[in-house]
Amino acid sequence: MTLESQQEQVHLLDVGQKNQNEVEKMQFDDRTLQCKDCGADFVFTAGEQEFYAEKGFVNEPQRCKVCRDAKKSSMRNREPFIAVCAECGGEAKLPFKPRDERPVYCSECFANKRDSV
Repeated sequence: MTLESQQEQVHLLDVGQKNQNEVEKMQFDDRTLQCKDCGADFVFTAGEQEFYAEKGFVNEPQRCKVCRDAKKSSMRNREPFIAVCAECGGEAKLPFKPRDERPVYCSECFANKRDSV
């Protein structure tokens, strides 16, 4: 490890410690927010705010727990897109809609390409 990279790590640790100290000094109070999906009021607790601050999150939650859970669930249950593998011509199941200008690969060909790099 070079001296420069060691100094960068020390700097990052110092910044992290400063952020942690700032979080510890901050006072958090429960706040009522409005869900952008259903419009219901929900409480953004002091503990949640402290967690957000510790993680460096700058945006408040936009959805209540029910809508947040529903959104996560809908993302997990999406139907895969089916495309033709650019390498072997087999079926490729994708979690995204492929664009015509970019090649897509089935799981096996993708793994082979990744391993050969």
